[in-house]
Amino acid sequence: MELRHLRYFVAVAEELHFHRAAERLHISQPPLSQQIRALEAELDVLLLERNRRSVSLTPAGSVFLHEARAILDAVEAATEAARSAARGESGRLAIGFVGSAMHGALPGVLREHRLTHPNVALALTELPTAGQLEALASGRIDVGVLRPPVREPGLAFATIQTEPFVVALPSDHRLATQEEVALADLVEEPFVLLSRREAPGLHLSLAEAMSAAGGVPRVVQEAREMQTVVGLVAAGLGVSLVPASVGDDAHHGVAYRPVAGTAPVVELALAWRPDALSPVVEAFLVTADPG
Repeated sequence: MELRHLRYFVAVAEELHFHRAAERLHISQPPLSQQIRALEAELDVLLLERNRRSVSLTPAGSVFLHEARAILDAVEAATEAARSAARGESGRLAIGFVGSAMHGALPGVLREHRLTHPNVALALTELPTAGQLEALASGRIDVGVLRPPVREPGLAFATIQTEPFVVALPSDHRLATQEEVALADLVEEPFVLLSRREAPGLHLSLAEAMSAAGGVPRVVQEAREMQTVVGLVAAGLGVSLVPASVGDDAHHGVAYRPVAGTAPVVELALAWRPDALSPVVEAFLVTADPG
């Protein structure tokens, strides 16, 4: 039995007329009659009562019509689901992200993707950079959202946001009264930073910025998450450099000031495995592309 047999039978059962059913199917009537007889022979069941004037369904034919319609509907749904998945319009996408990404471009990207791909289920996990690299390698996540620079063989990267660093100061700090702060004025200050293991790219960018200003950051405390860094600054443990988008969210006890002169910048990037580039991942990359 083939799907065409079911389609032929449904057409005849709905039209109750072989000639009209043949026209609907764009075939001639004799082959249609032959296919219906072949179907009945295969089932060893009479599906249609025929006489010179009319065609009607037998009780078995009525039951078979219901089941045939269900099968054809299921095949159509399965076909559309497969095509949708091939276009990246449905499926599951696992994304790992650094916490600071939620202050930046990531919420907008997620919002746009949900609007354009509502049938893709997103599984979001906050992970430090090191954890994302491990999860990408093992296949636990499909896409990472992290802070470059990161050097990892087998991964591809695409920048989705570039923004300046700003200085985070305790609100009662002597430099908090200034409109902007020179990095050279921070050389002797205690720093609170994300740990090098959790955020190597951000750590390196900050170290390079301070080196260009003539010093090395004196790190007194490291933290695993950006919100913890900001909280420790508010507690007066030190100062920090954070992405400008983090500074967009007011935090009691913290003053954010622009960097004087040309501010160092920090990037937010997507990371993925080119050897595991599914249609769902590819569609997300297109959505996130700022160009």
